[in-house]
Amino acid sequence: MTEALAVKDLCKTYITNKRQNNVLKNVNFVIEQGEMVAVMGPSGSGKSTLLYNVSGMDRPTAGKVLFTGRDITALKETQLAEARLNDMGFIFQQMHMLKNLSVMDNILLPAYQSKKGNRTRAEINAYCKELMRKLEISEIADNDITEVSGGQLQRACICRSLMNQPDIIFADEPTGALNRSASEEVMKMLNKLNAEGTTIMLVTHDMKVAANCSRIIYIEDGNIKGELSLGKMGTDEPGTVLRDRERKVNQWLTEMGW
Repeated sequence: MTEALAVKDLCKTYITNKRQNNVLKNVNFVIEQGEMVAVMGPSGSGKSTLLYNVSGMDRPTAGKVLFTGRDITALKETQLAEARLNDMGFIFQQMHMLKNLSVMDNILLPAYQSKKGNRTRAEINAYCKELMRKLEISEIADNDITEVSGGQLQRACICRSLMNQPDIIFADEPTGALNRSASEEVMKMLNKLNAEGTTIMLVTHDMKVAANCSRIIYIEDGNIKGELSLGKMGTDEPGTVLRDRERKVNQWLTEMGW
């Protein structure tokens, strides 16, 4: 398989009040194209810091991050911004959208800003409508962001993350602000995207979310303590399959000291 992301000896250190805080310590892992990988660990373990550093939203203190073979730690800020816009998609717990734009206009914005593929506005609009149809939110295209449910808004965020056809999606607690029903909706959509070939790396504290992933990385005190391989989750699996995966994850997390 082809590597989507290869992290080598990654370190991140913060200096606070003249004290050194080593948040990430020589972290190494690989994510293959088409994988959906969850990062778990206790609060303060470095999960979100890891996501931000491997996605180019923050600069590591040392180490390399090879994104589709290119070391993004060596890129200039303008090059890094272009990579984030054109080649990566982002989904966050807090659903950041512009209040003065409709749902569809929010989704369209990154594609209008990008020069990737030299697409016309008509082509961009058509692709946006297709994504919204696939994620079942076509009916809210013209709504204000205050007029839709949390689950619908997060699906709109997923659409936005896909507008420039990224090589990977980074998600930080994508279901953290949702109720159980909306969380299940979002994970169903992420599973579907992953089944179609989209690579996903997500941070979560939710065992049910992690059970949907093909692999889980457990981080503690800035180090990878263990990994669990679950295999790919089918899009039409019966509920018993997910419950079996959840039991396996629960047992493993207990062994990790969760």
